[in-house]
Amino acid sequence: MTDLAELRAPAAGQRVVRLPELDNVPLTAPVAAIVDHPHFQRLRRVRQLGPTWLVYPGATHTRFEHALGVYGTAIRYLRSLLAHAHVAASLSEEDVKTCLAAALLHDLGHYPFAHSLEALHRRGGDTPRHEDLARDIVFGRAPGLPTDEGTIGQLLERGLGVSAGRVSDLVTQPKQALAPTDRLLQSVISSAIDADKMDYLWRDSVHLGVPYGRNYDRDRLLSALTVTDAGDALAVTDKGVVSAEIFLFCRYTMFSEVYWHHTVRSVSAMLEAAFADIVGGAELDMADLTSRLLAVGDDELLRTFAAEATPGGAGARLLHGLTGDRRRLYKRLGTWSRVDPTDDRRETYERLYALDADGAARLIALLSERLGGRGRPLPPGALLLDVPPRDKDTIPDVAVHHVASRRWTTLAASSRIVHGIAHDFVKVVKKIRLFVHPDHAALAADVPRVEALVAELVLDLSPAGGAPP
Repeated sequence: MTDLAELRAPAAGQRVVRLPELDNVPLTAPVAAIVDHPHFQRLRRVRQLGPTWLVYPGATHTRFEHALGVYGTAIRYLRSLLAHAHVAASLSEEDVKTCLAAALLHDLGHYPFAHSLEALHRRGGDTPRHEDLARDIVFGRAPGLPTDEGTIGQLLERGLGVSAGRVSDLVTQPKQALAPTDRLLQSVISSAIDADKMDYLWRDSVHLGVPYGRNYDRDRLLSALTVTDAGDALAVTDKGVVSAEIFLFCRYTMFSEVYWHHTVRSVSAMLEAAFADIVGGAELDMADLTSRLLAVGDDELLRTFAAEATPGGAGARLLHGLTGDRRRLYKRLGTWSRVDPTDDRRETYERLYALDADGAARLIALLSERLGGRGRPLPPGALLLDVPPRDKDTIPDVAVHHVASRRWTTLAASSRIVHGIAHDFVKVVKKIRLFVHPDHAALAADVPRVEALVAELVLDLSPAGGAPP
């Protein structure tokens, strides 16, 4: 199995792509044909971290680079797994190539600022999900993407010899819907210690100039990979427990210090509110919107939306601070977390977390009235309530094989560190923040008064208790 062309180390005469830092990713001819397809090359226009470059100037790397990095990392994962005789006996060459193809194509459906626009989808808006688009692109069904050169699905089946539908399922389907072997293959690209996270933590750290995502022992973790007793998911041997602990802690610190840094969340909140005002206020055809999103890069989409925003409206005011070589970001007016020191503040957090879209809009309207001057409310879009995504409230566990005793435990059961990370990820990192337009930054001089006003108003807008911690 290790003689499979896609698993061989780079050799003389073989095509490779060089990625930061000093990372050579080998490409066989069938894989190179997929990479060279226009629908994959499109990812060069889409930044990996969306608007984060406005906070970290180095964050200009792309989904294209990341996809290649995940493919290269998946090669390492599979080499390690196949070193176990029982794993090698359970997987076919087609299984391995299917997993590698899914690793390469896992982000194929991304478009500029997808996570910000998908936040509108979660709140009932009509915006496309990048997971659904990945399948449409593979089969040539995505609006606005021509198929004159054939589809990626055809390249998968004719060139690589794998099922395009099965590859798409690994990317889009919940694990419960997959057969055991495919659950194992999916866990290589989607689990607590998957190749996707290993690449983005390392790669984002390199580009952003921070150490947080690369402080674990990558080689040690790779050498400790195995599969669960049932053979349907990634696991680690006991020699990899410390490396896995540090890996999960690296993810925690990257969310704390980068992905959910208060200034990054300010930019994200501005984008989400601007898109909600522009997209939500127009009669947009879903196919037309999707076609437009897939046709442009980050900067072009911002310029387009800024040009389409109603003059003087909330969307225009928000995008004014992000376009035209301007950087005028919203300022913090209040911050709440589940580890705040008083019961009242923790209750305010739960009530804010429990607000639906209508409740949040009503709260902002009431705050705008109370915080405005001279009897007039603050203008539309001047206040933003930022609640972090609700789909990351748990950290998947990892099975641990104690080789000498032949026992199986889990990382969470074996490690107080992992238990603490899972606890703190939700309770400490997931802060709720109120932001204000820089024209009204003077309000930040009295944050305690603003926070007290929020606590007063939210009492009538949400049920007691809110979401569970």
